[in-house]
Amino acid sequence: MARHLLLFSTLAAVCNCFTSPSGIWLARRHQTTTDHFACSAQINNEDDAPINSHISQLQSRFQKYRSPPFHAPNIERVLLLSDLHCDYSENREWLSNLATTDEHNASSSEQTMILIAGDVSHDLQILRWTFQTLKQTFAEVAFVPGNHELWLDKSAAEGDKCSDSIDKMERIIQLCLEEDIRIGPVKVGSLWIVPLLSWHHLSFDSEPPICSESWAGIPSASRTVKLGADYRKTVWPHPITPLDDSVAQLMDSLNDVILDFENIDEWGEDATILTFSHFLPRVELLPEKRYLSLPTLPACSGSTFLESRLRELNEKMSSKTDGMKHLHAFGHSHLAYDLVVEDVRYVHVPLAYPREWEQRRRSLEIGTMAGDESHRRFPVSIWEKDGNFPSEWLGGWWSKYYTIMKREPHRTKELAPWVARRFKQRNSAAIVEDFNHVKMEMKHKLQHPSHWNAKGTWYAEKETMKDRKQRAS
Repeated sequence: MARHLLLFSTLAAVCNCFTSPSGIWLARRHQTTTDHFACSAQINNEDDAPINSHISQLQSRFQKYRSPPFHAPNIERVLLLSDLHCDYSENREWLSNLATTDEHNASSSEQTMILIAGDVSHDLQILRWTFQTLKQTFAEVAFVPGNHELWLDKSAAEGDKCSDSIDKMERIIQLCLEEDIRIGPVKVGSLWIVPLLSWHHLSFDSEPPICSESWAGIPSASRTVKLGADYRKTVWPHPITPLDDSVAQLMDSLNDVILDFENIDEWGEDATILTFSHFLPRVELLPEKRYLSLPTLPACSGSTFLESRLRELNEKMSSKTDGMKHLHAFGHSHLAYDLVVEDVRYVHVPLAYPREWEQRRRSLEIGTMAGDESHRRFPVSIWEKDGNFPSEWLGGWWSKYYTIMKREPHRTKELAPWVARRFKQRNSAAIVEDFNHVKMEMKHKLQHPSHWNAKGTWYAEKETMKDRKQRAS
């Protein structure tokens, strides 16, 4: 049961060479994979070309796409969805059948905006179809690209005709403008919506690795990056490379060019902010390594540049108003989340792959995006004109877990049972204890999912701190 709940699928989006059609991770694939990678962006690390200078040159290329704030006074609710993966016919069918109104809220489509947090498709034709379908359903659509969008399309009859992923990024922005998709800041009443570009990088992973003296067969973080589809299917201009922070730095720097806040004098004392990105801004938004089918996945998951931007924007918000001031929506992990960390609420609502709903539905369910019948699932409302951000916890198996259980990344000699079976156990290695006690504790504390106070903090956190002190004593 635990394995059914806790299978982790980030690599389906980032390193899909590790997964079979049944969705079971083949974590030892690296042992039989050669060192040759068909990627023209492979960089000679001895080259000392000035990356910052090159990033500045690339920034100037995107100056023409600078987007001033767009005002949308008629919007009364904002929905969230990520990782649509419309390359799958099942997901396209779901999107086509998406109703203009739903049983959970009476707001009509003319008053609804939806945020799409990346990973729609690498195929520009499918991406355009998705935008057009969403625009038929919702009044406003805002979008940030994920890793899949920047893959170069070599399989289609005509392909995307892009020489590298920077060209692909520019084509995507042009497509957004053609289809009237928002890529810049949007003002809805007192709410500011800010899309943020990002990319993953190795140094995002700040937690210690699984001990190699305890477990054999786990690839290094850099090896994981090289085996991933992002490394093989993206191409970056020299000296930009995914083997250091330069791609993440470049993508983050484009926010300074595209987002135009110069004409904003005041955010407003009652302002709230809703930022969204594809990648994760904090490693705490992933399960710890001992629970990941591939423990080095955090190296392909997030950006510290992104978290720095969130904190800078958060500081602009007035502290005079009670309640949660900042919600950040993200994608990529295919694990539903609703968790507050350092006064920012983080939410992930994935559509994910069809097979994942069959294999591990409970780890994907959150809010109205739930149920064993796909036609009953609906993008989750994360802001409403009268009620602001949701006052209740939305869901997410792992965010339940980390509200109750302390994060302990230093436990590097242990692996969960569903992870341990994929690697070779050495001396001093241990298997994580059974999850039954955790599920029982969750069932007791989480019967009422409305345990939020005015500032958006789950009451269970206070109970947990008390429990932790008792356990420690």
